[in-house]
Amino acid sequence: MMKPSVAEVLHRGRMLWIILLSTIALGWTTPIPLIEDSEEIDEPCFDPCYCEVKESLFHIHCDSKGFTNISQITEFWSRPFKLYLQRNSMRKLYTNSFLHLNNAVSINLGNNALQDIQMGAFNGLKILKRLYLHENKLDVFRNDTFLGLESLEYLQADYNVIKRIESGAFRNLSKLRVLILNDNLIPMLPTNLFKAVSLTHLDLRGNRLKVLFYRGMLDHIGRSLMELQLEENPWNCTCDIVQLKSWLERIPYTALVGDITCETPFHFHGKDLREIRKTELCPLLSDSEVEASLGIPHLSSSKENAWPTKPSSMLSSVHFTASSVEYKSSNKQPKPTKQPRTPRPPSTSQALYPGPNQPPVAPYQTRPPIPIICPTGCTCNLHINDLGLTVNCKERGFNNISELLPRPLNAKKLYLSSNLIQKIYRSDFWNFSSLDLLHLGNNRISYVQDGAFINLPNLKSLFLNGNDIERLTPGMFRGLQSLHYLYFEFNVIREIQPAAFSLMPNLKLLFLNNNLLRTLPTDAFAGTSLARLNLRKNYFLYLPVAGVLEHLNAIVQIDLNENPWDCTCDLVPFKQWIETISSVSVVGEVLCGSPENLTHRDVRSVELEALCPELLRAA
Repeated sequence: MMKPSVAEVLHRGRMLWIILLSTIALGWTTPIPLIEDSEEIDEPCFDPCYCEVKESLFHIHCDSKGFTNISQITEFWSRPFKLYLQRNSMRKLYTNSFLHLNNAVSINLGNNALQDIQMGAFNGLKILKRLYLHENKLDVFRNDTFLGLESLEYLQADYNVIKRIESGAFRNLSKLRVLILNDNLIPMLPTNLFKAVSLTHLDLRGNRLKVLFYRGMLDHIGRSLMELQLEENPWNCTCDIVQLKSWLERIPYTALVGDITCETPFHFHGKDLREIRKTELCPLLSDSEVEASLGIPHLSSSKENAWPTKPSSMLSSVHFTASSVEYKSSNKQPKPTKQPRTPRPPSTSQALYPGPNQPPVAPYQTRPPIPIICPTGCTCNLHINDLGLTVNCKERGFNNISELLPRPLNAKKLYLSSNLIQKIYRSDFWNFSSLDLLHLGNNRISYVQDGAFINLPNLKSLFLNGNDIERLTPGMFRGLQSLHYLYFEFNVIREIQPAAFSLMPNLKLLFLNNNLLRTLPTDAFAGTSLARLNLRKNYFLYLPVAGVLEHLNAIVQIDLNENPWDCTCDLVPFKQWIETISSVSVVGEVLCGSPENLTHRDVRSVELEALCPELLRAA
């Protein structure tokens, strides 16, 4: 046997040390297994798939293999395994499809164009913990969709076309902790949908929600909630939404991620719900009368009604979390500006046995383990799980980003909206490489230097809405290879250069609504993987298919409303294109602005001969 090298010995030592620390911290008393650098595959693979063993778990990689049915996978595996089936061609999951795959702990069915899941499709998957259904064509979750998945902890179904969820869809998923439903078409959630689950993470961004009611909905969410995302919904900020506003005041103040922006009524359009008083939302009643009329329990200041300590997520990775701690900038040692509420002491049984497979709850911390550096005038939240910061510098009167001093360490989210910033320079973000969200909305930005974001390799969300930007160039987006979400609505954009977005291969959402665009250049969307595109309220007369729309291969949702479409021969390719994509992918109507005889007609309802009489004469 060959003697291991020094590097191998050191690597094994580091692995053992990490496991030992985790074991001590979690209170485990089971023996620590030795980990080898590589593990032999003791199970058969399945042609044409690729198999490997990682961290003692069998991984079966069957992505992009052309499978049309689960039954084509005929192998049986006796040990727990993860199965990857992304980018295949499975349109339907049939009853008992997975019976022979009963040892799966994770199945990824993303990007298969799935349209239907039959009752009992998941029978036999009693130990499955993670299910990925993202980027498909599912439009409904029925009461029987998830039967057989009683161990499921993580469900991801973003970027589908879900319009309806039946009230019992999750009733058998008592262990479900993470639910990701962003970027669908959900107009409302049924009563008692979350009655049987105890979610730690819920993502409802990018749907069509206008209100969430308290009774039967919000009263079932919250006790274990760690992260909630509700952005990009058309919230109707009237009396009914007071229920949501009041409930948000009761959940941990760090749980809500992002803004809740009002769509209607007009005088609240674009405002954050949390910044509007309840009596403005419902002028006829006082705060207490509004809540009483809606059945919302009175908020007591006593410790008996304080929020309990939040447990760690039940995901497979180990996290030690406590509530975020908020700090303001100071030249002295930072001190808390907002003391977290004292949690109700858990019972002895809860403290010792917080739940099956759960580590003991981390102690509630009111002081960060490291000094916090926060820019003067801003407020910073420390997230104990990853020691990342949310830096809130909204409405602070900043004229330049260079005024953010001292520079924070490990900032993950930076909010600079509603300031007076006019120009963005390449040097502005030299110490923000860990950012995953940057909000520069509602400033006065008219100039973005080429390469301005080149130091933000981890950025996923960029908000530049509500500014004075006139022109988009490829150089503006250099370095944003990880970007998923880009918001440019309510600018004065007149020109987009060819291949402007080509340096962002992971871009999934692009908002260009409410600008001054009249056309889009060749290769505008080449190199991207856009699933959601908003072009509402510009000045488009037509859009070319060749070189422009043909690159939207992954589109799930496109908004073309409120453009003055010229319903003449030039529009024929555009009409044919929108008729080839799913009807639910096109948001609302696409109305003709001219000629006069077709004004206000939906392009899709206009006959080709009426659109272009020359076609009839040519025939």
